[in-house]
Amino acid sequence: MRITRKILLLLAAILPVLCSCDRLEREVYENADGRFVRFNLQIDKDGKQVQFGEVNPAADVVSFYEQKTVSTLAIPVTITSEPLQEKVEVTFSVDTVGGYDAFVVEPADGVLEFEGNRLTDTIYIDYLSRWEGDGDSQIMLALESISDDSIMIGHPNNVEKNDKLTISLQELNLRYYLPVMNTIEILGEAGEEVLLVVSFPDGLFPDELEEVALLVNLYTDFEYSLECLPVDDDALEVVYILTLEEAVDNDVLSFSAQFELADIENYQIAGNSTLTIIKPVFVLRDNTVNTAAHFYNVDDPLYRTYGENWMDSNEDDTCSWQSFNAFTYPVIVPADHPNAVLGDDGGNDDPADDVYYHAFRIGFNSPNAGNTTNSFNLKRWFNNESLSGEYSSGFNVTQALEFFPDDGTSAVSGMVKVIPQDLMISTRVETDVYRSYTIAIEGEGEYVQIADGVYEITLELRATNAELFGGTRTAKYKIWNTDDYDDPVDIGESCFQPMDL
Repeated sequence: MRITRKILLLLAAILPVLCSCDRLEREVYENADGRFVRFNLQIDKDGKQVQFGEVNPAADVVSFYEQKTVSTLAIPVTITSEPLQEKVEVTFSVDTVGGYDAFVVEPADGVLEFEGNRLTDTIYIDYLSRWEGDGDSQIMLALESISDDSIMIGHPNNVEKNDKLTISLQELNLRYYLPVMNTIEILGEAGEEVLLVVSFPDGLFPDELEEVALLVNLYTDFEYSLECLPVDDDALEVVYILTLEEAVDNDVLSFSAQFELADIENYQIAGNSTLTIIKPVFVLRDNTVNTAAHFYNVDDPLYRTYGENWMDSNEDDTCSWQSFNAFTYPVIVPADHPNAVLGDDGGNDDPADDVYYHAFRIGFNSPNAGNTTNSFNLKRWFNNESLSGEYSSGFNVTQALEFFPDDGTSAVSGMVKVIPQDLMISTRVETDVYRSYTIAIEGEGEYVQIADGVYEITLELRATNAELFGGTRTAKYKIWNTDDYDDPVDIGESCFQPMDL
């Protein structure tokens, strides 16, 4: 059984009130337009479906939808009426044009049910195989009958009744990629398991990938085994379990393995393509120092660090410090991580719901799902960049900086390191056409407490991409855990200008 979430549909001249139900949704409207039932599929300005649980007042309810993915299509059908006194059944029909019939519609009997305050039911279409062409094949749905004659079929207007819905099967361009944070840290214990996830946001066909090894090993310092978990028909990811076959727990040595995505037919890599598993050198630090805690506030999702980046932001051949800020969060780690500190005990004595943070790492992320923050001022480095987390995930550096206190115990000073990783930045998306760039970052610097509770970071970041930068670009920063700081002194060095992607 499918579980649908709350959906809020803001429609002209009707006011919704919601509660969550199993498969059915509750929506109660005023009856200014009479009592009627209609398809309630909404799309945003980019032609993408507004998903359950999202609120988008500007979205349109459509009678024609272009299907460009193979993920399950959920189509709400809504009765706009006061609560129903008796169960109402609505029947619908399915027809096709173009010969494509490798799909399944649910409910299979073509009957939708509404009762009481449950005024939305959902039609699901699952695609079983790939289609060809560019809109040549169509699936057509129509509302046919209703058990309550007082409820009309379709909106009572002469423009868009929404009693019929055409699904046009467009050319497929299915994407796949590795996680945004493409470095996974391990403890190095024999038998340790790590999940490696390959995302397919547009859906996938499991039978096309049965004999395909998605991960190619580039190098490894340790023995491991790799197992692919079963893939469901409606899956949006392929998951591997990597198991260490030997212990690599020498504290003074680093061990790693790197993988890259294999090129596979009929799918396009559109994101991070590499993944590193690493057992880092163990650096003895006193976790009670908890340097990272000075740079975030878990009670304030809008908490930010503030910085200055040395660059020619105005493109006037004059270098200066460019102000920026980024939403900052702790890095969650397992309880047995050597640098774990208890961040949240759940308000009880049960350790099962305890949350642990890395005592010496912070990350930058947006508080709003799908959006990005301005990590390291990277958004000012480019013109024509996409700000979406889907296409420019690299603007969210979820594990960004690591602190190394002097002598492992200092509460006031030490070294800071940019956590090495690859970032994906893309151009703005126009009609599904965009271009992605992978930028490798690393760097280091120092931090010091300059006043009571106020910390200043002096940092050099190195960003490498041969096409964009002709090799490696070096950027200079000053970063603080407060917005109350003195303007830094000009450093008199050459710098860079924003560049067009």
